[in-house]
Amino acid sequence: MKLTIGNRKTHAFDLLNDGLEFEGATVTRRTGGYTDFDVIKNLMRLGWMECRQTGPRGGSRYYTTELGREQLEQLLELI
Repeated sequence: MKLTIGNRKTHAFDLLNDGLEFEGATVTRRTGGYTDFDVIKNLMRLGWMECRQTGPRGGSRYYTTELGREQLEQLLELI
């Protein structure tokens, strides 16, 4: 999964970076193309994010794993 394209950060980068924060990343509805959930699902498949909280109405919080944190750090060293 690409976190940057031509020195521009992708939406996957933003979600992975949001997952480092205390509140974690949340899924929002988007129209057309990939949805946030599609991106997070791919990040989870790679082992870069995990779901730690599930809300009462199906809302979830996703957090960056240690492996995901390492990927971000490596990328930020290159930029």
